[in-house]
Amino acid sequence: MTRLFIFSLMAIVVALWVSLYLGFPADPGYLLIAFGNTTFETSLFAMLIAVATFYLLVRIVLAAWRVINPYRWFRAGRELAHRSRSRSRSRTVEGMLYLTRRNWRSAYSLLLKSADDEDASVVNFLAAAYAAYELGERENWLKCLARAEQEYPAAHTTINSLKAQLLHKTGQLEQCLALLEMLRKNSLNDAPLLTMLKEVYMELEDWQKLQSILSSLQELNIISDEEISLIRKRIVTEQLIAAAALESAGPTKEDNKEQINALRKLWKKSASQYREEADVVRTLVDLYLVLHAREEAAHVLEQSLSRKWNQALLLYYGEVDFGVSSQQLLAAEGWLTDWPSDPTLFLTLGRIAMRNKLWGKAREYFEASIKVAPSAAACGELSRLLKCLGEEEASAKYLQRYSELLGADLPELPMPAAPAKAS
Repeated sequence: MTRLFIFSLMAIVVALWVSLYLGFPADPGYLLIAFGNTTFETSLFAMLIAVATFYLLVRIVLAAWRVINPYRWFRAGRELAHRSRSRSRSRTVEGMLYLTRRNWRSAYSLLLKSADDEDASVVNFLAAAYAAYELGERENWLKCLARAEQEYPAAHTTINSLKAQLLHKTGQLEQCLALLEMLRKNSLNDAPLLTMLKEVYMELEDWQKLQSILSSLQELNIISDEEISLIRKRIVTEQLIAAAALESAGPTKEDNKEQINALRKLWKKSASQYREEADVVRTLVDLYLVLHAREEAAHVLEQSLSRKWNQALLLYYGEVDFGVSSQQLLAAEGWLTDWPSDPTLFLTLGRIAMRNKLWGKAREYFEASIKVAPSAAACGELSRLLKCLGEEEASAKYLQRYSELLGADLPELPMPAAPAKAS
């Protein structure tokens, strides 16, 4: 527009100069305009002056209007607001970028600075709280979350969810649990919440409450069937330990009747699949032994092995003195019908025969175990038996094989008092 104004002004000046040069004002010319019954006549010079004057007046009016135009001021204000918002958005975005790059201090500072801007959101406080957590500033992240809840009450669940996560990460399990249980009242099927609740229950070893949410965890496919099975097995194990009440266990079986009865009832009520789990059975057996209920412990092992054959439990059955060696020998020899060539069974039978002081039978079982599958334990057992029986050369032979097979720990067993012949 400025260029057009200058060009028009130059055109007028040139036109005036040409008019004066050609004879103005001596011969100003004549202009007649007729339209119907109306006529307009003037000199050409006056017409040029009038047009120029009119054009200048229009330009002045338009320029004045542009200055005082309210829409222009409104648009200018809107542009300033947009620039301000852009700057605030830049601070928020920059803070989030610092957060991504793990520059916690810069992220925390920028996110809080932009939290008061017009277009700030709850994300500013949540991200700032996380940055403060990473900086180890507990008071600051608590303040950020408290302010977020005050200014954005609609995001109450999300804010408290992050708070629970940070409490969990900082080991404040009791506070975390209280918050999670409060949130669960309004979000029964919230998968992340239930997952965290499961972890907190496990860390606090609150097996009863953990059991109460297992069905929900399974229905929502939050954890696999395998993990569910492991958790249920752990719950059964912990319930057995709690029922044993070892802290109040007495020095004799009679003193522990109440705990023994509680264990027996709980074991009967437990699912059959856990009565076949080697580690659960081993836990129960160990508890019975601590309570001086050795016969019950042996009976549990016998039942478990009858249901499901397990090499580790079979070895344990022969390693521990349950005080019912004759009964054990009968039970173990009965298993030979189904497992006639099991080297571990022969080793276990040899050890039980040793407890029954049947040296010849023990020797036969050890030799049978070695014949089927030589093991360090069987060679070691036979070597020390033969040494006590006075067969030094044979003992040394098996001791050498024991060393070659990498020595195994041998349980304490009764030995012959003096060299004797095998029965």
